[in-house]
Amino acid sequence: MVLDPSLTAAYIVLAAALALSPGPDVMFVIASGMRHKAGGAIAAALGIGAGSLFHAAAAAVGVSAVIAASPLAFDAMRIVGALYLAWLGIQAIRAFMSNTGSGQAAPQAGDVSAGSVFLRGFLTNLLNPKVIVFYLALLPQFVNVDLGNVGLQVFLLGCIHNVMGLSFLVIVGLAAGKASAWIARTGIGRWLDGIAGLFFLGLAARLALTGRPSD
Repeated sequence: MVLDPSLTAAYIVLAAALALSPGPDVMFVIASGMRHKAGGAIAAALGIGAGSLFHAAAAAVGVSAVIAASPLAFDAMRIVGALYLAWLGIQAIRAFMSNTGSGQAAPQAGDVSAGSVFLRGFLTNLLNPKVIVFYLALLPQFVNVDLGNVGLQVFLLGCIHNVMGLSFLVIVGLAAGKASAWIARTGIGRWLDGIAGLFFLGLAARLALTGRPSD
């Protein structure tokens, strides 16, 4: 047996509650759905899932512990992540400004490839050091060292959280895509880029102003 049944059951309950809690990943998927419809939202969710899977693997092999223990590495990752999100926000607002005068609707899902949105979601999650701290603080509490192979247990627990979170993000993304289509039909679709840009800038500010857990 790889995982402890009782510990895993308790972890699933906690992971479900965390997956349903609004956070940066949810905001990113909503913004992507509003800007690129359901297809873009799903691509963003899959990218975030890939980033979470990478973090789970890094936590399993101990890389995350090294980054979390280094204030310089943690802050560097936080700043790069915030700058990346700010760049996405500025790009979206620039698109909004260019469409405002023409009265045209904001770009639709076909204007940006799914691969591009997937990569943005992946980088958004990968460059968030809070995900590293989350995995390091939570997962070890549900590991049974008597079962051995602690790294594998950590990775599997991370996968469980990832599957639950990804499922929720896909549902949220589909809803955001539907809302995007409705907004476009009302004639105010050109505001979608502006709203998405504000979301991205808000995420950037939140990440930039959030310090290490020990701060």
